[in-house]
Formats: sequence, C-alpha cells, structure tokens
Amino acid sequence: MRKTQLQELELARRYVASPPFEGLSDQQMSLIMDRGRSLYKWFKAHPAVHNLINAAVILCIFVADYFALIRVPRLFLLPLQSNPVPSVLLASLTAGCLHSWILYSLSVFSLHEGAAHNLIFAGTGSLTKVAQYLSHNLCRLAGGEPDYYSACHMAHHAKFGSEDDSEFLNFIIPRRYWLTFLPFAAFINFSDFVIHRPPSYTRGRVISGILSTAYNGAYAYVVYRLFGVLFCTATMLVFLPHFGFCIDRLRQYTEHNLMPLENKNGARSFGIGFWGIVVGGGPWGQPCHWAHHLVASIPWYQQIMLHRYIARVLTSRQRQQFLIQPLVGFPRMWWRLIRESSCMLSGVRSPVLPPQKTATGRGA
Repeated sequence: MRKTQLQELELARRYVASPPFEGLSDQQMSLIMDRGRSLYKWFKAHPAVHNLINAAVILCIFVADYFALIRVPRLFLLPLQSNPVPSVLLASLTAGCLHSWILYSLSVFSLHEGAAHNLIFAGTGSLTKVAQYLSHNLCRLAGGEPDYYSACHMAHHAKFGSEDDSEFLNFIIPRRYWLTFLPFAAFINFSDFVIHRPPSYTRGRVISGILSTAYNGAYAYVVYRLFGVLFCTATMLVFLPHFGFCIDRLRQYTEHNLMPLENKNGARSFGIGFWGIVVGGGPWGQPCHWAHHLVASIPWYQQIMLHRYIARVLTSRQRQQFLIQPLVGFPRMWWRLIRESSCMLSGVRSPVLPPQKTATGRGA
C-alpha cells in the first residue's frame, strides 16, 4: 500500500469510529447467503444460457459502438461540405461521449466480470477457454490492463479495508480524485487514483495501448472520411479519452468511500436506475456493487436479482446507508462524500448530513 493510501486508511479508521452505523444482522446475512447460494446453483446448472446472455451483451456493445460513431452523427450532419461548426461540435459531443461510455462499459465488464472473476463464459471446453481469453482481454480495446486489474481486485476482496487491500477505496483524499479531471489523466500519472492500468509502462500496458490505438484509430479514419477533420479530432481526442474515464473514477470514488472497513457492510449499491446504469457501466457493469461483495461468485444479472432481494430485507436505516434515493440521491451522496472527507483532512469533524429519504427497491 502506498504512503497516500496508508494515510487514507488511518482517516477511514477515524471516520468509521464515530458515526452510528446499522450493519447487517446475522439473520439478514443468513437470508442473503441462502438466496445467493440458490442463484449460484442456477448459474452453475445453466452454463449454455449464461454464455448466450453474455455473448449477446458483447455483441450489443459492439453494435452500439458502431451506431454511436457512424449512425448517430448522421442525425446532426448534412453532407460534409455544408455542415456548420456548431452542428459538427454537437454531433461530436454526442457521438464522442457515447463512444467513450460504451468503451468504459466494455472495459468494466471485461476487467471485472471477466479478468477478475472469470464469470463471462462458463465451462472447461477448448472453445469456452478461447472465449474466456478473448473476453478477459476485450478491455484492452479501451486501454485496460487485465492482469494488473485482476491482481489488485482479488486483493481488494481478500484483504478488504486493510493495509493489503491493493484497491483501497474506503477513504479517498479529494485531491487524488480531482486530479483525474486533468486532460488525458487516463494516460498520464497526475494522480494514482487509477485502477484500469499500472502506473508504469509494463508489457501488458503497452499491448493494451497498441490494441486501443488500432481499434480507435480505425474508427477515427472512417469518421474522418465521413464527417471531416473537426468531427474526428473533437470525438477522438477531446471526448473519447475523458468522458468514460471520468465516469469510471466517479464510480470508484462512490462505491466504498466512508463505508465500514469490512466486507459485509463496506460497499454501496447504486441500483439499476439512471445513476446505476450510467455510473455503473450498464447493467453488466457494477450498479449493484454491494451485492457483489456479499456474494462475489454470481454473475452480473444475478447481482441485480440479489440486489432486489436485499432491498426487501433491509430496515429503513439500512436502505439509507447502502442504497441511494432515485435521481437526486446520487448527487447528494457524492457531495456528502466530498464534504465529509474534506473536513476529515482539515481535522474538523463536520456534522453528518441528514440521511436521505428511504430508497425504494425499484429506484435503488
């Protein structure tokens, strides 16, 4: 653990020692584990259905990427010679942010569900092993490095909230987070608050860089020929490297921050409402991260099912702690994290903000 993270660990320990927190009871944990085991048994008994679901997800992601870059701009742009600059920039903003978010969605699916937990394709046959290898490495198209991420993430589960947690997220110094908004922070080490790649240029990171450049370079050439140099430059150099990365940093900043230092109660779930889908990277990303920490062996669609079950067995206070209120809940929670962590750094304990209204199972 780096020096900065050791400081964050100490701050996290000080923070969780003060405010009251209602964790899961033994009875609740028993109910959740029973439901998790039944979901896991279904998943193991139906590998073909599971594989078909995830194959459809991957196909949909690539089809959506094609539409984002090739079809969507045509809604804004006339033939190339007569496009005014505002129309080009609006088309670029829309297509670039969509493309960037889609690659983020692909990356979090491949890194987390694939490389870290090997849950994208089930089975032991030779064809399945090829599919597993490819799915684990799809994140490279977005610059992700699966080997580095999987090692950190497994330590995160095994040593959660401790000095050996390589992905420690229970307290994040705001400055580390703010620095990720600097231009090209996805590639340059302005901040060490990055998990999709190692800080140095390892062999794996170089391979990811080459594959990402090839994939996006091919699209860049096509959109340049179709829509011109301004559209291509704004889409590929302004929006692509920043929008999805900022969403990814927002997700990690809010998943565990200022939560207890133990696996059972140490995470939040955004749910499958608007914020869960956008920040979580789609339904197949991590919108139900707390459910994942409670039962890490089930795939993404069963995490959603478990999330809905958990919401029904929580008390009102627990729903306020672990889930978010629909729509306005996420911005309020984000602001509370910024405020509380800043006050901890300054040595002044701020009053805990009033709890949110109870989140519902649907919105959460």
